[in-house]
Amino acid sequence: MKRIILFLIYLIIQIIWIPIAIIGLIIGLYKEMYLSRKLDISFSAGQALQYRWIMHMFDTRTDSNTIAFTKKFPCESHFGLWAVMGPFIIMHKLFGFKSTFNSKVDFGYETLQKIAGNRVLLFDRIIEKYIDKVDQIVLPGAGFDLITNKYTKDKDIKVYELDQVNTIKMKLDTLRKANIDHDWITYITVDYNNESWSDKLLESGFDKNKKTLFLWQSVSLYLDEELVIDSLKKMKQLGAQGSIIAQDFYSKAFLDGNISKMAIKNMDMIGKLGEPWKFALDMSDGSIESINNFLELCDLELNKNYQFGVNLGLENFYNISISLI
Repeated sequence: MKRIILFLIYLIIQIIWIPIAIIGLIIGLYKEMYLSRKLDISFSAGQALQYRWIMHMFDTRTDSNTIAFTKKFPCESHFGLWAVMGPFIIMHKLFGFKSTFNSKVDFGYETLQKIAGNRVLLFDRIIEKYIDKVDQIVLPGAGFDLITNKYTKDKDIKVYELDQVNTIKMKLDTLRKANIDHDWITYITVDYNNESWSDKLLESGFDKNKKTLFLWQSVSLYLDEELVIDSLKKMKQLGAQGSIIAQDFYSKAFLDGNISKMAIKNMDMIGKLGEPWKFALDMSDGSIESINNFLELCDLELNKNYQFGVNLGLENFYNISISLI
C-alpha cells in the first residue's frame, strides 16, 4: 500500500512538472548538441558528467565538485538535468523512493543500464586502491572527469591530465568559475594530429623513474586499433616497474548492436557529432582470452580483470582490466 501511495504522489508531481521538464529538455539539448559543436567540445566528454551528476543526486556517489562544475559548464545544463529528473529526485529525497536511478547492483550483476554507473564506481575503487602505492597519476584523455579532484587533494602525489586544447581550456575555465581547487593538478593540452602526448607529458615534469597509475577510461572506444596499441605501448615505456594501467574494453557485439539495439542509435547519434565508436574486441570466445591476446600485442600482461554482467550472461560485453608494468 505504501508503495502505491508513493507512486500516486510521484505521478501527481510528474504531471505538474511536465512544462518544467519540457523547458529543461530544450535547454539541455541546446547546450549539449549545439553549443558543444559550436565550441568544439567533445559531446561524449560532456555526457560523462551526467552519470556523476545523477549518482550524486541519488546518493550513490558523493561528488559535490561535479555539481558545482556542471552549474558553470557551458555545454551542460544543471537546470535541464534537474528539470528532467526533478520528480525522481524529490521523491528520493523526501520519501526514499526507489527508482532505477538510485538502485545499486553488485559488481557482476549489472544490466546494460547499470554498467555506466558501476564503471564509475569501479574506477573510483581502483584509484582508492593504488593511490598510496604510486607517485604519479596520469589520465590520458581526461575529459571533464573530476576523479582526481575528488581523490588526490592533499595527497603527496603528482597528477597529470591530458586532452585536446579546447577541452583542457574549457575545463580550466569552468573549474575557476566553479571555485573548485585544482592547483596541484598539471593540465596538458595536446594537438593529437601534430604532437606526441607522451612527449608533452615528459616536457611537463613527468618522471619515468616513478611508479605511475594510468587511468584510461572510455577513451580507446573512439580510437583506431593501431592508436590504442601505440598508446598502451607508450604507457608501458613511460611507467617505472610496478606501475599500473587501468583500461576498459568494449566488445564488438556491443558495437555491432547484437547485445543492445539501443547501441546502434547511440552510435549513429555520436557518429553524426563527429565522434564515431571505432575500437572493440571480439569477445565471442571469451572476454579474458581476447583481452589477454590483445594486451600481448601491447607488451603488457593482464593482472586483474573485472567482468561486468557476468552473473547475467553479459560477461562478453564490457570489461575493466589492470596491467602491471
